[in-house]
Amino acid sequence: MTDAAAAKTAPTIVSRNRWRDVFDGTVPEGWEPTMTVSVIIPAYKSKTLEYTLASLAAQDYPEDLLEVVVLDDGGGEEPVVLGEFIPKNTRLIRIHEVSDGWGRSNATDIGIKATTGDIIYWCDSDMILFRDNVRQHAKWGHFIPEAATIGEKAFIEEWDYTPEEVYNKVKAGTIGDDYDRSTLYEHWSKKIYRDTDDLNTSDGRNYSTHMGACATVTRAVYDRTFGQDTRLHLGEDTEIAYQLWQAGAVFIPAHDAVGYHMGPGTVQSQGVQVAWHNDVHFAQRMAIPRYRRKADNRIWEVPLLKVVTEVTPENAKYARPAIDRLLNNTQTDVHVVLVGPWSQLHEERRRMLVDPMNELYLVKEWFRTDNRVIFAEEKPESVFPAPFRIDMPITVEVTSESLQAMYVEMDKPWIGAIRYFTPGHDNDEAVTIWNSAVVERARPYVTAERSLEDVVAQIAGFEWHASEAAQLADLRENEHLDEKVVRVDPEVARLREQLREARRPQVQESAARVVARSLNARTGGTAGRIARGVNDKLDGLPARVARKLRGN
Repeated sequence: MTDAAAAKTAPTIVSRNRWRDVFDGTVPEGWEPTMTVSVIIPAYKSKTLEYTLASLAAQDYPEDLLEVVVLDDGGGEEPVVLGEFIPKNTRLIRIHEVSDGWGRSNATDIGIKATTGDIIYWCDSDMILFRDNVRQHAKWGHFIPEAATIGEKAFIEEWDYTPEEVYNKVKAGTIGDDYDRSTLYEHWSKKIYRDTDDLNTSDGRNYSTHMGACATVTRAVYDRTFGQDTRLHLGEDTEIAYQLWQAGAVFIPAHDAVGYHMGPGTVQSQGVQVAWHNDVHFAQRMAIPRYRRKADNRIWEVPLLKVVTEVTPENAKYARPAIDRLLNNTQTDVHVVLVGPWSQLHEERRRMLVDPMNELYLVKEWFRTDNRVIFAEEKPESVFPAPFRIDMPITVEVTSESLQAMYVEMDKPWIGAIRYFTPGHDNDEAVTIWNSAVVERARPYVTAERSLEDVVAQIAGFEWHASEAAQLADLRENEHLDEKVVRVDPEVARLREQLREARRPQVQESAARVVARSLNARTGGTAGRIARGVNDKLDGLPARVARKLRGN
């Protein structure tokens, strides 16, 4: 099959987050939905639930394709009332009867597990949905399998509706005439939509716009995640949105899926307090955006990078120096998955010094107390929800800046994968850094004819880079494997090079003054200060290393 023929038969996949390239929201004439929708409504002593259910009862979505589950999270106090106007397929679950947990995330988790809809719809109990709201959300999942939609909310703070009036107005399609939406509070997400061409240029980074008040996702994507984090009691919609991003979701503002939010949003009145609380929990669970992690040399629940490498009895002598170098990188937000025959190690009597497995015992002991190192029997298929995975042979040598160099090359242009020509290794043993969100979206499209690399390339590009770009070398050629591994501060390296240049014997006096002025301009000080800075930095290093750097 020619490349052109293959392209014609290949399934349409959304590249990056450019949903408009695949489907712009215009359905074919006569189109009718076929996918089932499960609406999940957590409710805590809600006084507005009846309005929400009345608006759902008046939807134009086929009632046999729509189910609604209300989760009463009130602990038995002030039980919620469904009211007279409810959708045909509505169920009520009292949380205290089935779970000891509490909170929106716990209730949502129970609701999702109790349903089977092709599309999951998160809906708050203070929403009034316009007549075609469910249809406008659900249409995206029919044309984009990874669709995660965000509805349009208009905040109303005063109303005099009854549930019956809501039902009748929604049914007639006139409820949108009751307020001038242009005069109502504009949610912060609208600015993001304007700045990113409705998220088309966002690469999914604006996942936080996917909020639980009125949002959907296909169950196919949701099932790739860990599900709701029931430990969270605020910000749970942002956390699951991050998971959806890493699971390959395509985020789409469904501007035609309109609803009224009854009352102000929490962020409107308590935005600073909410952010202060949530950022701590988000930092543990979401590696991007980077600003939330305000400290280096920390171990986070979800790392930025997960390195996967394999050790055997034959190459085990390279494991300790290889992994020590990985863990000594300036990019410290990293976990290492060390794959090996660990189950074969035992505590029985053995001749340790002649045991062919002895080096594996030493490796296990060396990293036993470092919980950044994960011992595994098999290579993991996925590192979800870590955003980047690096596959590398155990015999690759990295410098202190290799991981950061790979991350920067990968992240800023948001590439699907980069494979590095690796010294001393063939192509099958090259180092590859993968964009996890791209990989997860690509997996369902891999066939015998289309490799993972091919699909990743289609979604976000697959590149080959030189080993020098990531400062990679071959450990097997290193004659000093026993030397102590020290993280080299890049500031020290720059100062040392500047100082060496300034001290070159062949530099004439006038040229030296030029060098000094240049150094002063770049550092805000004198060449002498640079020299002192270098010496101060070197004084903090082991004596042997400092002597080497000083040239003594």
